[in-house]
Amino acid sequence: MATAGATSSPYVSEAPRLGFVGGFDGVRGIGILMVLFNHAYSQLSPSFAGIIDVFFVMSAFLIVTLLMQEHRDAQTINMRRFYARRAVRLLPSAYLCIIAWFVVCLLFDRERLAVLWQEAVAAVTYVYQLVFPVGLLSVDPSMAGKTSIDQFWSLAVEEQFYLLIAVTVLVCIRKRWMTQLAVILCAIAAWIGWQRWTGHAGPVAIPSNPDEVSLQRGLSLLWLSRPDSLMWGVGLAVLNSRLPDPLPQRWRKALPWVGLVGLVVSFGCMLVASGFLKDLATKAGLPYPFVPMAPLDPVEGQSGTYWINFGHTVTALAFAPAMLAMARIKDWWPNRALSWKPLRFLGRMSYTVYVWHTLVYFIVLELLGGNSVLGEKTRVPILAAITIVACLPVFYGVEQRMLRVKLRFASEKEVLDLNTGKMMSVEEARARSRGMVSAEAVEGPSSREAAPTAGPPPGGPPPFEPPSGAEPPGAAPPGAAPPSGVGEDRS
Repeated sequence: MATAGATSSPYVSEAPRLGFVGGFDGVRGIGILMVLFNHAYSQLSPSFAGIIDVFFVMSAFLIVTLLMQEHRDAQTINMRRFYARRAVRLLPSAYLCIIAWFVVCLLFDRERLAVLWQEAVAAVTYVYQLVFPVGLLSVDPSMAGKTSIDQFWSLAVEEQFYLLIAVTVLVCIRKRWMTQLAVILCAIAAWIGWQRWTGHAGPVAIPSNPDEVSLQRGLSLLWLSRPDSLMWGVGLAVLNSRLPDPLPQRWRKALPWVGLVGLVVSFGCMLVASGFLKDLATKAGLPYPFVPMAPLDPVEGQSGTYWINFGHTVTALAFAPAMLAMARIKDWWPNRALSWKPLRFLGRMSYTVYVWHTLVYFIVLELLGGNSVLGEKTRVPILAAITIVACLPVFYGVEQRMLRVKLRFASEKEVLDLNTGKMMSVEEARARSRGMVSAEAVEGPSSREAAPTAGPPPGGPPPFEPPSGAEPPGAAPPGAAPPSGVGEDRS
């Protein structure tokens, strides 16, 4: 079902077509390594949780930018194709992973099935973060070690966002309300950040009996799932749409410097709660700006400053200008550095790795006895390497096959081969037996004609190659099993 525009003067983005941004894939690649490392050794840096905020900002920015781009090109947003692309791209690998968990538990650990079936229902309906919220162990310690697929919380947050954003953007484009939408969402995001700063984990109080599964329990911890980072991403997309192409000279001079500061601040913010680095600095007699991740007993109240109060907000806001610089100034040197091919490939695999990594860790550590053999710190690179290799069959056998199916619902007539940098028709891409293509973010005719034959020409990655995703530990306090999430649209 294609929905036609209803006004003669809709909102029109002034931004250029998104094109190929290799740095986005690189950020995803680094992010999934943070996930693997931190889930192998949680004391490495609990504040790696901020990478989820980075992915949420990225996901919302890309989705809203591409929706405005589609409407500008076609005077409509095809809702059927929009949701079909997401279903084809996201569901097969996720649902197959859940089935694999049931098979493994039926064969080797039937005690986990009591909770796994509840997790599965919450995951397939994308309400996981409401049923098994981030920070659950802080209010219900009895759940320690019982959850299996807690990475699905961030996928749920993003899918709920996708469910609402396409229709919202279409209405706001028709009514020319995009600026108002951005202002309202950024105001709400600022309020949510203030709520966390003042020690409120959600919009309602923690229930008197938090070990009971209830909507109140999920809502009482809702701000720990960071919907505000998605809102900041929407605001960034609208800001980008209002900046002319080419950028004013003052923007071209200032944006790279502001973006560089943002990269340093966001990365530094994800290290300040690292007990591992603090210990190293202490042994070397060096100061370290350590900030505890969260209070030991948040149910009874907290005093002092903890990373959870400000870290998510600072990380998301600091990364925003860096992301804008990557999108609008393609030759910015951090963008080129993050476009290193191994990082980009890992970024394209990140959704597969994110969805499947907890199962691989469970098999290696619990079923094969890795916990008694591998040291707590030395197992970090070993588990990461095993997981990446184990996910390759799923990436090529499921993800890439589904990518060709998804081309049936492409919003473009041509797609970009992400390996060769050349354009091809959708029909040609579907006929190929292998390869990675982008079905949405391609360059316009004028830039395609001017593209050089050598090097990576303009084109575009999927809107979120990773968040739902995803995805790094969530905002659980010390002692809690760190939930993870890499937001991934992978449109």
